[in-house]
Amino acid sequence: MNDSEIDRELDASEGQVVREVMIQVRALLNDSGRSRDAGIWKAILCEPPADEIPLRQEIGRQLEPQLRPMAENGSFPPPVVAFLGEWFDWQSLQDVLAQEDERGYPEPDVAEENPDSEPPQIVSFWPAVIGWIIGLVVLATLFGGMGGG
Repeated sequence: MNDSEIDRELDASEGQVVREVMIQVRALLNDSGRSRDAGIWKAILCEPPADEIPLRQEIGRQLEPQLRPMAENGSFPPPVVAFLGEWFDWQSLQDVLAQEDERGYPEPDVAEENPDSEPPQIVSFWPAVIGWIIGLVVLATLFGGMGGG
């Protein structure tokens, strides 16, 4: 696609597609559980014809004042922020993710410098197994006489 096609005005049907996507995004933002799912964002924004560059740019332009601050302040999980930053080419979101990655993963040398730290504990699964067995025995005892006989 050349620059003249990207920077052109949208026609009526393209404008309608943008409005419909905006309605879907606003509805998504009202559902905090679903708005944290990157797959749902992809389903809304990547659906043709909304994925065409001129429509994508217009959608991004309209969503940016609301979504970018939310994504930058941690309202969305990293997969959603990564998708929005990449999809709309919002460099600040990609920078935020890079900073979070640096904070989230300490340098390997840091762990080696602290030899006094406790070794990782090994968790035994036997208490859980014994608990399940006891629970099943109790249930079988309680409900064993219900079958008649």
